[in-house]
This record gives sequence, structure tokens and C-alpha cells, in this order.
Amino acid sequence: MKTVFLVLLATLGLSGQASAEDLLKPSTTPPTVDDVAAGNSLETEPAYRAEGVIRAIDAQQGTVTIAHGPVPELKWPAMVMPFKLDAAQLGGLAVGDAVEFRFSNGEMDPQIVFIRRQ
Repeated sequence: MKTVFLVLLATLGLSGQASAEDLLKPSTTPPTVDDVAAGNSLETEPAYRAEGVIRAIDAQQGTVTIAHGPVPELKWPAMVMPFKLDAAQLGGLAVGDAVEFRFSNGEMDPQIVFIRRQ
């Protein structure tokens, strides 16, 4: 009887340890660097894709003005408008560059989450 009890106790102890380890494992795969750059992280707003040409850069204000094509998901026609971005994203960009970019829709001040020269 003691042997059965010890085996049962040991089995429960081991299964409890495995369950505790399982609880420490992430339940989802963390986003990749490409997902974050593309705005696909779970913590971010949806990102919309557009292409255009840089018309102006204001590093002090952290904005770039882009003449972009239509954005069907937002029902936006082609237009020229400013976008906010981080200073680090300005590296290598110049007025006149054709770019593709993704932005979160802030309505009044959309934020670029990814930008690169074409």
C-alpha cells in the first residue's frame, strides 16, 4: 500500500512540475522583426500600405511629406500629405525619393511604421 501511495505521489508530483513548466512557456509565437516592421504586431494598430514620392522632410518636426497613391482600405484618393515618423527612419531618405511605406491610421496624424526607398 505504501508503495502504491509513493508511486501515485511521485506521478502527481512530476505531472505538477510539467504543468508548471508549461505555464511558463509562451502560448503564442512572438512576432518577428519583419512583422513588427510591417506593423503586424499584436500591440499595434493595423498598418496600411502605400507608395509615393517624398516631397519634403522636416527632421525637427519628425515629419515627411509624401505624394502617395490611393489607399483603398481607407478610401483615400491619391494626395500629398505629411506623416509622422521617428528620426531614425529618415536615414538615407531624400526629397524626390520614390518610397514604399506602411503607416498606422491616426486620422489626423498618421504614423509611418515602415519606409524604404524603391
